[in-house]
Amino acid sequence: MLLNDLRTQVAHYARKMYESQLVRATQGNLSARDPESGLICITPSGADYQLLTAEDIAVVDERGNIIEGRWKPSVEMPLHTYILSQRRDINCVMHTHALYTSAFGVVYQPLPMILQESASCLGGEVPIVPYQESGTQAFAELVAQTLGDGPAVIWGNHGAMVVGVNLALTFSIAHALEDTARIYCLARQLGTPVPLPAEEVARLHANWKQGYGQTAIDTPLTAS
Repeated sequence: MLLNDLRTQVAHYARKMYESQLVRATQGNLSARDPESGLICITPSGADYQLLTAEDIAVVDERGNIIEGRWKPSVEMPLHTYILSQRRDINCVMHTHALYTSAFGVVYQPLPMILQESASCLGGEVPIVPYQESGTQAFAELVAQTLGDGPAVIWGNHGAMVVGVNLALTFSIAHALEDTARIYCLARQLGTPVPLPAEEVARLHANWKQGYGQTAIDTPLTAS
């Protein structure tokens, strides 16, 4: 099977997304690019995350042509292929429907940096992508424009997206995003959250990139 190891990794992290409530039912999607071939492994459309195996993961090229797979790729494939074509510094795209993060997209409030750990990997206020029907090239370009060279964006009236060098780091960034959103909401009930100074966020992020952000190796998994 083509790219068996990477497809196993994608299925594994897709299940972890479900287990950690970053997605529910068949929401969200995940992709990872093989740096050597440039091919992209992506979750299938309407997948049951709990049952996903390597064989369920589709393989496409950067133009979205299906190379191998028994199921149709995610309807968000145009987004994944476009983001990966624009960002050669990353290899993974994860679209989530985490509750607290999604709430920020409903009120169109960018997420400030209030936690040291999250500021390290997120690197600054997380912007909101204006609402537009997803699954189209136009939406992919809008997301890419809003994302810039950052690691995360929140989609207006929809969900969120994070990107990273590998699957493990991308999963960690998605949790940092949701943790920040949740703690901000809790803190608002106690008082006024105090964001970290911009210069401190920049320093933390620079240190994180040197120590973790450029790590390009995932721990091998046994095939599922």
